[in-house]
Amino acid sequence: MILPVFEVQDLIDSMNFADVTFVSSIDEAYLKDVKSTIVLITEATNELDMRSNNRFRGMSYAIEVQIFYGTKFTNSVLDTEIALARLLEKNDWITSQSKSHTIDPKTDQVTKVFYFTKKYILED
Repeated sequence: MILPVFEVQDLIDSMNFADVTFVSSIDEAYLKDVKSTIVLITEATNELDMRSNNRFRGMSYAIEVQIFYGTKFTNSVLDTEIALARLLEKNDWITSQSKSHTIDPKTDQVTKVFYFTKKYILED
């Protein structure tokens, strides 16, 4: 089974709205880049659940998706976010939180944070 963060990375990359997508941490070369649209995907929780007969039968994952819109981003932010949430929902992810946009006062860069969850049922 592919790690959920990489599953989501593949889905986001298929949308072609981000200049670069990172898992776990942003490459140092991009830390001060406000022109590029960067997505950071991290694992928020990883829990064993659905116990039966003293065995876990499933896993529950939550991931955090942070979008740092580049100052050169010209697409509709709202349309992009709706498409992202719908794509993940189509792939069995549930939008558990959608945080408010923030705007960096020095760079005018807009950021957005989502949390998505997915349950995996394990075979014996």
